Amino acid sequence: MKVGAFIRGAPSEEQKMQRRAIKEMLKGRGADVTWFREADGRQRRDEQDRVELQRCAKWCRANSATLAIASCSRLFPRKWQALTWLKNQVEMYDTKVQVADDPTINGGSLHVLSAAADVQRARIGAKSKAAINSIKAKLKTDGSYTSKRGNQITRLGIHSKLTAAGAKGNEAQSELARERDQEVWPIIQSCRERGMGYAGTARQLNAMGVPTPSSRARHDRETTGEWYASTVRNIVLRREK
Repeated sequence: MKVGAFIRGAPSEEQKMQRRAIKEMLKGRGADVTWFREADGRQRRDEQDRVELQRCAKWCRANSATLAIASCSRLFPRKWQALTWLKNQVEMYDTKVQVADDPTINGGSLHVLSAAADVQRARIGAKSKAAINSIKAKLKTDGSYTSKRGNQITRLGIHSKLTAAGAKGNEAQSELARERDQEVWPIIQSCRERGMGYAGTARQLNAMGVPTPSSRARHDRETTGEWYASTVRNIVLRREK
């Protein structure tokens, strides 16, 4: 059995622990392991810019190999992001996945686990919004709010001019994104008319060698040039606004 083992970016000792965990999981299974080690600091990049992670995923697809990791924790900034990424590997490329610290994570369970994580994320977001609204109400009636740590708050947000500048910058970036979307939209629209979903459209764009938004934006950073279902979905949502 071929295995692509990914060691996420972390300090040296922590990477050694990841390697030991994966080796223990594969012990006695006659696995032919190819290791992919990400440099410390790269784990904080966007998924499409994590070159070693994408190399591992591509190698697994090309060799019909299992993708092995030590843990979903800290693979991405949030666990739901890790579960979503793994789910995409399974659904889009039929890649087998194994996680050393959680044997229940596999192709059959990832869809359920990812959906559950999305629900939890939505609950946390709703709870945070409710807390902000409560503080706003307190400021409106009393003029101030005292936090659990005893800090007194008299207003929320940041300087209005800075807010306006940020909004202007965001709008400029959104306009650039819409311009890049226009270049690829006819292909995406054609795929949708043929009944293809986000994952199928992403595979088609990869097969055609169409540059990704990150590649076309010419960011001063390494990019993998790989289309994902989430990338296609973002373009469709922007178009439908």
